Amino acid sequence: MKKIDPKLTGRIQEWLNTPEKERDIDAGATMLLQLTNNHALYNSVMRAPAKFAAKMTYELRKYLKIRLDHMTMADVVRLENEVMPKAAETVGKTVISTDDEITEAEAAGRRADHDQLPPEIQALWDDNGPRIRKIIQLFNELKNMYDQRPCDRYEKVKMLGELDKIYRANLEKYDAYVPGTADATAGTPTVEPSADPEAPETTVDIAAKVGNARKNLSKYRKQISELADEDPKRPKLIMKMQKTVDFVLTSGGTFSADTMTDLRTLGISFGE
Repeated sequence: MKKIDPKLTGRIQEWLNTPEKERDIDAGATMLLQLTNNHALYNSVMRAPAKFAAKMTYELRKYLKIRLDHMTMADVVRLENEVMPKAAETVGKTVISTDDEITEAEAAGRRADHDQLPPEIQALWDDNGPRIRKIIQLFNELKNMYDQRPCDRYEKVKMLGELDKIYRANLEKYDAYVPGTADATAGTPTVEPSADPEAPETTVDIAAKVGNARKNLSKYRKQISELADEDPKRPKLIMKMQKTVDFVLTSGGTFSADTMTDLRTLGISFGE
């Protein structure tokens, strides 16, 4: 298996972090040649650096993202070959109206007892609404990029794969939930954050944090329901609930109408 040279990755980072006017054009062009073996681009940069400097910087940033994910070009191709068929299956199961909006009636799979489910289980379905729209958008964009190189499609493929993984996991948890169980998420798979503390936060990382936030919110709601109106603990608990709601919303999550109505009676705001 081809290994990634960490020294080259470090040099690319250092070059990109250097102020634009202080960058060594020859060094940048040489590194790009090592990455792409594109002699025509190398010659163009060396002949007219002012004209091709932006192109060189773009290419180096693109390859740096791939290398920081510890991916080779073979890995990139393999990832796309895994992601696209799964996404095609997901998209194929979704009925879309002519205005590209997915209504509850069109999104097959909504449980008949949805409104009676715990908030964190309802959220699994509700959050998947905007997620499937993004999946369809990315999938169609990638189909139209068939003539571009795998490295140019990588960012979209990576995002599509993460979104599809979360979408499927949410549906599995939603479908498997049995009313009356002590823990609404017991026995269901969890999404683990990235193991690399220096890696950029991914969609999967964010989804894991949003899931934990929803569990905390359910815990806070139970706690506050057991407190008297004059209990001094209530203001602090409501503040925690507001911060939790804000985090879920800013991370792209949503709440059911019933949950929002319930929380508003406590003074929780939803950014109105």
